[in-house]
Amino acid sequence: MQRSFLIMELVGPAGAGKTTLSRVLTHRNTMIQIGSDIELRKTKYVPVLLRNTISLLPVFLRQIRHGRRFIWDEIKYLVYLEGWPGVLRQEARGRTSAILLDHGPVFKLATLNEFGPENLKNDEFEIWWNRMFKQWASTLDMVIWLDAPDPVLEQRINSRDQRHSVKGKSESEVVHFLARYRTSYEEILAKLKIDGGPRLLQFDTSRTSIEQVADEILSVINVSV
Repeated sequence: MQRSFLIMELVGPAGAGKTTLSRVLTHRNTMIQIGSDIELRKTKYVPVLLRNTISLLPVFLRQIRHGRRFIWDEIKYLVYLEGWPGVLRQEARGRTSAILLDHGPVFKLATLNEFGPENLKNDEFEIWWNRMFKQWASTLDMVIWLDAPDPVLEQRINSRDQRHSVKGKSESEVVHFLARYRTSYEEILAKLKIDGGPRLLQFDTSRTSIEQVADEILSVINVSV
């Protein structure tokens, strides 16, 4: 049965315009809602956290056998990837809407893939990865990938108040970091595509204004929902 709501994710490097675009989209179409992430302050998420932490125990134990424990952010990423499709479906139940995710499953999968524990890339974790790809390929409807040339992103990152791991770093460090993330995004999206996967929209925000990007996305949403 066709769903009456869309689940979309905004991806792209820092400085590409994701925050600005999410504000524009939710302002111009009130049916677009920002999807939730794991917040321990919200008691309604505690059962999801506990249930999926237990289901992930075999993964955690494999890491311990290799002499490494996950850091807290990695644990949250794993729990999100395991349990959040149900949370998102519940949030959208009973209404026609579009849920917009930032730092959603593609971001988390790409981060674990490129910057996570090396042991996650071992053959023994292949079943887990394949299960996540299948789960999110059937959950995500659309990925909106914002990007811009490296010099533009570097200037935007350095001019913002927000902290970033490459803020103030050399040009070569910025280029290397951005290349690693782009390559990981491409790998994750290719894996999702094997199982059907989400529709991909890509924009260069040095050439296309955020308002123009929003126009195209809203046009697609009106056709899809």
